[in-house]
Amino acid sequence: MNGLLNRRTLLSALAGSAGALALPHLPALAAPAQGLEILGAPNGSTIVLLRLLQSGALDQVAPGASFRLWRDTDELRAAIVSGRTSLFTTPTHVPANLANRGLPLKLFAILSMGHLFVVSGDEGIKSFKDLAGKELVGFFKNDMPDLVFRSIAKGYGMDPDKDMSITYVRTPMEAAQMLAAGRATTAILSEPPATAAILMAKKEGRILNRAISLQDDWKVQHKGLGLPMAGIAVHERLIEHSPELIAALGAGLPGARDWVMANKSEAGQLAEQKMDVKAHMFANALDHFNVVAEPAAKQKAGLIAFYETLLAFEPDALAGKLPPDSFYMNF
Repeated sequence: MNGLLNRRTLLSALAGSAGALALPHLPALAAPAQGLEILGAPNGSTIVLLRLLQSGALDQVAPGASFRLWRDTDELRAAIVSGRTSLFTTPTHVPANLANRGLPLKLFAILSMGHLFVVSGDEGIKSFKDLAGKELVGFFKNDMPDLVFRSIAKGYGMDPDKDMSITYVRTPMEAAQMLAAGRATTAILSEPPATAAILMAKKEGRILNRAISLQDDWKVQHKGLGLPMAGIAVHERLIEHSPELIAALGAGLPGARDWVMANKSEAGQLAEQKMDVKAHMFANALDHFNVVAEPAAKQKAGLIAFYETLLAFEPDALAGKLPPDSFYMNF
């Protein structure tokens, strides 16, 4: 097999502990995934998969693989259904939603344990409860970032519709620009927009701070479980027909993550080339992405807590139910 893993090794690598994916029957000799189009969500943790691709670690198992960003779930769904893509980075609720609606998807890896912050120029805001009576800018109303914020507010006995005033805009970058321009004092932001707001404001002589880490408050309220926000999902056809690629992903992701964190400037340059983001801003944001490279099955308890929260606030976010146990893969 030209140095690639044999079938028995692949089965050992891919078969997991309880809750991991049970593999379908594999052909005696699997073909490389020729011309694979990898889709990336426009969030910071995508850089880990980009680095793995750039490093050449997938050249043998996915010759001619390409990368592009996806912008909305309609675009992603079309690419999956058409067969153009079988591998993509994503907020972790998206493949759960699509799997519950009938698409044969699995969550392979977790790449980010949360990158949501309250950024403010108000020095009096030190903790979540300090938001009482404040005006905030939010984004993606009733979508995942907003639901995380609302869940945390509820956990502290607060009603975000009564105890504070939230004005919603369309995107996190729009909120970041309002904050940087002084048209808002406090905003709920993801990364890298949070870093962008801080750097843009600094150029104008204004000081903004990450006043609250929503992932830290989440852990406090969920008995130490983290917030597994972003990861890698795969289509079952890729698992069945290209097991060498699945094995190469599992073997290579931890090293790609370590390279990214040890080479922030180079990672920023790669992000600028492929992800339409400024290199220096991305490099400055990297420490706040909470980047990991772990099997989805390892974070199953945290994922279930996350999914249960989304279901409690907005059932349609997951098509009304938890994904099955086979959804969470191991490597």
